[in-house]
Formats: sequence, C-alpha cells, structure tokens
Amino acid sequence: MFKPFRQYRPFIDAGIQQSITYRLNFVIFRLGDLLGAVVTYFLWRAIYNASSHATLNNFTFPEMSLYVFLSFYVGTFTSSNSSEVVGDEVKSGTIAMRLLKPISFSATYLYEEIGHKLVQIITISVPLLGGILLFQILNAQALPFNLINFILFFISNLLAYLLNFYFNLCFGFSSFVLKNLWGANFMKNSIINFMSGTLIPLSFFPDIVSRILQFSPFASMIYTPVTIYLGQYTLGVALELIALQLFWVLFFYGLSQLIWRVSIKHLTVQGG
Repeated sequence: MFKPFRQYRPFIDAGIQQSITYRLNFVIFRLGDLLGAVVTYFLWRAIYNASSHATLNNFTFPEMSLYVFLSFYVGTFTSSNSSEVVGDEVKSGTIAMRLLKPISFSATYLYEEIGHKLVQIITISVPLLGGILLFQILNAQALPFNLINFILFFISNLLAYLLNFYFNLCFGFSSFVLKNLWGANFMKNSIINFMSGTLIPLSFFPDIVSRILQFSPFASMIYTPVTIYLGQYTLGVALELIALQLFWVLFFYGLSQLIWRVSIKHLTVQGG
C-alpha cells in the first residue's frame, strides 16, 4: 500500500477498464440500489404520515429523507467487493497469478478497487450529492447546509471505505480455508446492512443495543458518516467518532496482515 504509486497505477487503470467495459451492467446495479432507496423513502413517508409526532427518535421527516439517500450514497461509495474477488480467484485458481507479482498482495486489490470508485464518483457521487445539496437549499430552514459537517463527512466517508475494504479482505482470506464464500458473503452482507444502520437508523434500536452497535465497526461503515453530515453531534463528539473509525481501520489492517500470514499456509490453488 505504501510503495511507489507508479507500481500500482496499472491496477487503478484495470479497475477503471473493468467498470466501463460492462456499462449496462454497472448502470442496472446502480439503478437497482437507487430503487431500493426510493422504496425506503416512501416507506418512511408513510410511517411519518401515520404518526402523530413530528419527530421519531430525534429524526424529522426531512432529516429521515436525507438519511435514506445519504445512506444509499455512503453505501455505494464505501462498498467493497474484496471478499468476493478473493473468493472467486481462489475458486478459479487465478489467484496464483496475483501471488506471483512482486508487490503487496492486498494493495493490488485496494488500488484495483480505487479504479472502480473513481468511475462511481464521476457517475454517481457528483449528481447524487448535487441533488442532496439542492434538497437542503429548498429546505434551508429545516436542514441548513454546514460546511464543517460536510468536511467531516468527507473524511469519515474515506475512513468508512478503508474500514469496509480491510474488513472484507479479512473475510475474503477465509476462502483460503473454506474454498467457497458464495453463501457466506450473502450472510455477511445481510449482517452489515442490518448492523450498520443501512436499513434502520441505529437510534431506533433499544438503547443498550444502539450504544453497543455505535461503538462497533459496523456503525462506522454507514451510520457514523451519515449522522455526522446531518449534524447530530457536536464537533468534539464528531471528532471522537472519526478517531474511532481510524482505530477500526488500523485494527482491521493489522488483522488482515495477521490472517494473511496464517491463511496463506492453507491455500490450495483450484481450477486451471
């Protein structure tokens, strides 16, 4: 990861090429995600219309609307398929070619994924964030734009992606032993979606469960960046949460290196 950038530039280019090669597939996946966000928005709209209270768990309806689409954006930006890629390469045997390269094994996945993210930023992030900012301008009294929160959100977003990447990389290395992660990845993604606040804000959980989850790495993936943007914390608390994200990034980075050293001894190349 820390070697000269020029060594990893081809992996960034490869990630970009993979994203733009199957354009229709990329667009369909993104539209599917957006459709899920729209359905969730109308679900919460029905809940607020049926409620006699203007706020639910400290969320007004405009804030909940922003939460839904911000969580969609953060989920798209910070998502990592490193566990799926590692699992597929182990199953097909193509991981042998990656192991032969005289560079950091995990960094090749990171830089390749950065290429994918650059395409997503251009095609998804700019118009979506523009729409969110326009929504705030039209609802300035209820949801004023805060530059400091936006900067902290950007930093938190980057840390959330690195956390997601190294968490998934740790999970992907288990394929060296399990050989096939197809079903396990479905279970892992479902757990993350539930415990990260993607489906339901963590403040809607019972108090003790919410407190535990907010200190877990799952909250740092989605819930923390979104609630920082919404201004639900003081500056001091927001910085503490970002420091917690950094801790989890370093923890899973170190864990990925440890698991790599142990699991590589159990790798059996399949396919051909």
